[in-house]
Amino acid sequence: MNWKNKAKRLLGNRTTHLQGDGQFALVTACRTRAFSLWPTRAEAEQAKNSIISCGGDCHGISSHYIADLGEAA
Repeated sequence: MNWKNKAKRLLGNRTTHLQGDGQFALVTACRTRAFSLWPTRAEAEQAKNSIISCGGDCHGISSHYIADLGEAA
């Protein structure tokens, strides 16, 4: 499975892939919409919890979420 392509399809072509590969996408849905991919939910959660701000245009941690690309249709 090409997780990067699936994430781009589900999240939109304007969403930037920052790093990684895996089934779980950590999405920062702020002004600059981006995602990173992680092999496990635990790793994605750890990355999410380590973010203080994703940039000057960050809407806060409530705008960050994890998507399981394996469950997405």
